[in-house]
Amino acid sequence: MRKPTAVPSNAMPSPSVPSPSVPSLVDVRRMIHTAPELSMKETGTAAAVDGWMRALGLETQRLAGTGVVTMIRGTGAAAPRAGKARRRTILVRADIDGLPVREETSLPFRSANDGVMHACGHDCHVANLVEAARNLVRDPPEGGDAKLLFQPGEEGANGMGQCIDAGLMRRPDVDAAVGVHVFAPVRVGKIGLVRGACMAAVDHVEVEITGFGGHAAYPHRSVDPIVVGAHVVTALQTLVSRRVSPFHQAVVTIGSFQAGTAHNVIPPSARLLGTVRTFDPQVRRDVAREFRRIVASVAKGLGASAKVHYEHFLPATVNDPAMHDLAWSVAEDVVGKRNVEKAEPSMGGEDMSLALEAVPGVFAFVGASDGTRRTSFPHHHPSFDVHEDCLPVGAGFLEAFTRRWLKEAS
Repeated sequence: MRKPTAVPSNAMPSPSVPSPSVPSLVDVRRMIHTAPELSMKETGTAAAVDGWMRALGLETQRLAGTGVVTMIRGTGAAAPRAGKARRRTILVRADIDGLPVREETSLPFRSANDGVMHACGHDCHVANLVEAARNLVRDPPEGGDAKLLFQPGEEGANGMGQCIDAGLMRRPDVDAAVGVHVFAPVRVGKIGLVRGACMAAVDHVEVEITGFGGHAAYPHRSVDPIVVGAHVVTALQTLVSRRVSPFHQAVVTIGSFQAGTAHNVIPPSARLLGTVRTFDPQVRRDVAREFRRIVASVAKGLGASAKVHYEHFLPATVNDPAMHDLAWSVAEDVVGKRNVEKAEPSMGGEDMSLALEAVPGVFAFVGASDGTRRTSFPHHHPSFDVHEDCLPVGAGFLEAFTRRWLKEAS
């Protein structure tokens, strides 16, 4: 079994010797990769994580069904807060769910669950946090405590929101948060950071177009919702190019167009599904308003009507400036100054955004590609894979950031 090569010489110490009942860093990743589970159905993954945490001597609890939470108690006295002593607590998070994707890699540990795959690197995130837990238990952090969350349902189920609703940020109160994501656009051995918004806000849109059905041979006696829908899709392309300032960023994508059941029937209605991505809150509001206006105007102009359901699903993932600066310093300790880079913000969404909305925090991109074809497929692709040298980098960053923040915040 291939072992990760060493990270740069000034990096954090290599992963500790595994506990007898807790697999090595690479083995955890491969075990999780072999048995992926869909969002909010991660029963086997949660059971494995629960067992590993207990093997490290940690108590666990479940949140949102398949989420696993544990506390690692640090050393040192409680810090004075609001007139009373209370220990500082940092939330350290890894997501655990897979995707409804049929794996097309040739890995010897490829998915054994047909139609489900870890096509976004969450298997790596689980391994990162298990390894960080192992090292933090062996050598407890100074100045406060770490609350570790193995989070379910990141892939569209808002698992973080469900965990927060279940009390994640309380008992004890969380003061800060940190997370990582393996990232194909960044080379392995590097860490990418963004000051401010690093991942986009996610909005869901659904459009119901109502026309007037009839025979395909007599279109003049109908109002064709397919033609109306096609014009709506085309008109929406002008939203970003002509209604959003070129100094801002936005994406409007219609990913599903559903209409009709036969070649010779004009259906009575059509349904469009899509997503909108933005970074700036005002741009987000403006795009929502313009989206509704364009849909209503085009439909009316062609003799149809339209209803728009527009859901603000997740806010942008925003790195706190001070936490970003601390993360940059920590990353330099982990991979060396030349291997920390300013990353491009991603139009992808993350429910880690909800934790960073509640407390100051940072979300870092861990390089995962070595530039070969095998590790260059995009996230969510059936052939997605990472270079496993990313594993000690992700684990080392989580551990080091936790230690530094707790020590400096105490």
